[in-house]
Amino acid sequence: MSTIEDITDSLNILADLDLDLTQAIYAEFYVRCPEAEALMGYSDLHMRGRMLEQTFGLLMDPLLQGEEQYFRWEIGNHLSAYGVSKHMYADFLEAMRDCVKEALQGQWQPRHTSAWQLRIQSLLDELALVS
Repeated sequence: MSTIEDITDSLNILADLDLDLTQAIYAEFYVRCPEAEALMGYSDLHMRGRMLEQTFGLLMDPLLQGEEQYFRWEIGNHLSAYGVSKHMYADFLEAMRDCVKEALQGQWQPRHTSAWQLRIQSLLDELALVS
């Protein structure tokens, strides 16, 4: 399986468990990145859920939202308009991974660990290109 297929597999298993990890992921994110909690004070659960859904989609999209470079545009927008710091993306992605891993328990496989690590790094490499 490819990196994207392994991530998708882990998320499909999560979907079968019918768990909503939104609050757990944001709680873990805020532990890792306390300044993000203050920055996101304006957001409600619906907005956070939507952001999480978009990020799950991004993790499964090998083209990073197609040729229009949506990912780079979105990152640039967050950095300039919302005061987001680049390190927050690593904290958020790693919080997502760790919460999914915890939810899957025995169904989490070593290939999931590798896939998430590779995908997070590829997104962070892409992020590094954004000025």
